[in-house]
Amino acid sequence: MKELIFSLDEIFDRETTAGCLSQYTANFFHIPAYQRGYKWSSEKGGAVTILLDDLKSAFQNKEEEYYLQYITVKRRPLVVGDQEIDCLEVIDGQQRLTTLSVLLSVFSALLGNSNLNKNIAAGKLHYAVRSNFFEESIYPSDKVLHLAETSWEDLVTIRPELDKQDIYLLHGAVKACYLLICEIEERVEFYRYILSSVKLIVNSVERHISSETVFRNLNSNKVPLTETELIKGLLLTQAGRKRVHNADSHFKEVLEVRLGLGKDWENIQRWTRQAQVRNFYFGSASDGMHQLLKLTAMGLAKLTKSKLSLSSQKYPLFEFYSQLNDADQVLTQLIDIQQRLADWFDNDYFYHAIGFCRFAKSSPYITLPFLRACLDKPSRADLKAWLGDCVRSLIGIEEGNLNEVEKLMYGEDDNRIHAVLLSLSIYPDSKYRGRFNFEAFNKEEWSLEHIFPQSPEGKGQVLKESHKENIRQLLQDASEEKEISEQVEEVLQLPQRSTEQRDVYEKALEATGCINNIGNICLLAKGDNSALGNKFFVDKRVAILQRIQAGSFVPKHTFDVFAKMITGLDDDIEQWTAHDISSHSKHVSSSLHAALMRGDL
Repeated sequence: MKELIFSLDEIFDRETTAGCLSQYTANFFHIPAYQRGYKWSSEKGGAVTILLDDLKSAFQNKEEEYYLQYITVKRRPLVVGDQEIDCLEVIDGQQRLTTLSVLLSVFSALLGNSNLNKNIAAGKLHYAVRSNFFEESIYPSDKVLHLAETSWEDLVTIRPELDKQDIYLLHGAVKACYLLICEIEERVEFYRYILSSVKLIVNSVERHISSETVFRNLNSNKVPLTETELIKGLLLTQAGRKRVHNADSHFKEVLEVRLGLGKDWENIQRWTRQAQVRNFYFGSASDGMHQLLKLTAMGLAKLTKSKLSLSSQKYPLFEFYSQLNDADQVLTQLIDIQQRLADWFDNDYFYHAIGFCRFAKSSPYITLPFLRACLDKPSRADLKAWLGDCVRSLIGIEEGNLNEVEKLMYGEDDNRIHAVLLSLSIYPDSKYRGRFNFEAFNKEEWSLEHIFPQSPEGKGQVLKESHKENIRQLLQDASEEKEISEQVEEVLQLPQRSTEQRDVYEKALEATGCINNIGNICLLAKGDNSALGNKFFVDKRVAILQRIQAGSFVPKHTFDVFAKMITGLDDDIEQWTAHDISSHSKHVSSSLHAALMRGDL
């Protein structure tokens, strides 16, 4: 399906190369029999009234352009009399097109002897039913004025054969257009505005597609026009016309140019629709192409010293691009930006550095301005250096203060801990060079979790004897006294504990400084975090191994923790000890130092 934008003057034009009918080598628009009759009302709040009020408002507010919804057409041959004539069958939008034909006919009649009084809509609409009504009563100036000045009661008294619902509504539309135009003092200027500034986007359906099927689909599930679709129509139309005009080419070349531009657009849009790309660059935004257009606009606003406001209007981005009036420049920038983003996505260093910056917890780099800043760097070397600074700032490290990482505490340094642990999975060691799955990491909401549980009996859990022994062992190893207090031992001996009794040993665990130390923290998916938060090491280990066996994503550092693949950890795969916590925190520090030395950070 092709999309082109035409002014109202061009919609009904079959004489010049800019005309819609000319470009499709069609003689007129055909309203087929399967279409419903005219249904737009001219009552207060009716579709005709709303359209005319909007046109008047746009003219008085001096809006540069006023865009109507799509019309959908299909080029096809039609037998009229004994001749086969090419036409554009109107599949969707006949109410709009009919109302505009009425408006232009009334304009032509009221302009009288003006050199602008030619009715450009005359003979351009062909109806499978009631075709004679337009020819007899709408297109001729004297007849349409008579219609406007005659009440419905008088009309059907004189011509009872016109007493039909669609004729009644058309009569109302004629009177509404007549009254509107008579209200406007600057009638000629208003007419010129209607011709040049009112725009329609025309969708062209391929010939082999069933018109009735498209009609049913369009009318059973109406979808509002998106800003991305508006911008596409604007840019492809402007660029195609400019290139062909500059080359003094035939109008068929307009279609060829637009077809090529359309393919470029579709390729870019297809790329932005890839879930891993959209999530990586544009987060939760559902329309990646729209985000890419925003990113392009941010650069063009700076380049052209134009104002870009994304909140002041219904379609602010569309308004920005329409005011630039240089579609070739926009498309060139759009293609260049997409190619650079695609290049970074395919390059391991930039993929990991940009991904880390965007997905570290509470990162300020999740926004489009961060991507714009990346694009503004003059060279890849400058970009690499700047990204390195961003990564290190999120981790909060410099070569001289790596030992401080071992002292990071949950509840106080959560953002830094998250960044540190994420970096260990993205930049694990010199031997591992896999690509980190940011899409799964973000979608599954991997967040901080204690390895040795902070609240072992939360969510209805009851301590087993092995759990009690694990608690005793950690308290003994981490405590300066190397002994467990009588109060703690007393509550551990109980078969079940109240909240107050649980507080006794939980506070003792917290007092060791081990529980909230970075050495006792890892990343777990949100679902696992909720289900396993109060579980001991062995249960969390089983869950992680099950994820791996199922082919699910697990960050490398999380795997290394629960597989006890980290140097210095105890061999016991059933427990997580004070010694493990200490060894793990040292491993975190040494791994960051190695990553710095390799130039990964």
